[in-house]
Amino acid sequence: MGFADLRERLLRGGVAPRHVRRYLRELNEHLDDLTAQQHQAGYDGEDAAMRARARLGGDDELAAAMLAQKRFRSWTARAPWAVFLFLPPIAAIAIGFLFIGSTVLIGKYFGFLGRHASLPPHWFQLLATDLVAACNLTAVPLSAILFVAIAGRQRLKLIWPLAATLVLLLLFIHSDVDFALHGKSRLMVGAAPLFARDGLRMLAGNWPSSVAQYVLTLLPLLWLWRRRLAKV
Repeated sequence: MGFADLRERLLRGGVAPRHVRRYLRELNEHLDDLTAQQHQAGYDGEDAAMRARARLGGDDELAAAMLAQKRFRSWTARAPWAVFLFLPPIAAIAIGFLFIGSTVLIGKYFGFLGRHASLPPHWFQLLATDLVAACNLTAVPLSAILFVAIAGRQRLKLIWPLAATLVLLLLFIHSDVDFALHGKSRLMVGAAPLFARDGLRMLAGNWPSSVAQYVLTLLPLLWLWRRRLAKV
């Protein structure tokens, strides 16, 4: 007899997954002890398991004991608006800087970037172009995957991963590198919401990667939505 229903009830009630795992582990250990006691009392097999489960308590009672303690609630349950509205842009920018930062570090190390740097060799141009393209195609979609995974793991309503996805879609992040500017190189990083003056211009000027970025950003939310429908 497992605790699958109890696990779902606790997650939907806002209990942090780590506390749910610990609580269920403790319940399983206690249930094993109770089952052993029933065996010692002369009960066997399913009869001993059922009697032990009855002594442990029903799901309503076990869930109420955990849900009553607010200190076990996750931050996403306490303030989902803060997690899913403010953190997605920060996550996207942080992931993007992994790519851009790598490009800058390599360029600075070899002296290919900087005020007095000349046109870098072909291998660095290819590397920088690929890293920048990877940044454009992965920073925002990976952030969407992160917050959709958090919502799915903690059984939150679809409105929250939808909000996070919309915030990421409105915040258009684009990076570019230019190696033909007066024989020198220039790395540019831009982020502008679509309702800003430069937002639509940036999107239209790079529409192939923009369309790919938008599609990849929407896919995690669509996956979660279809998964929820399949369980109904």
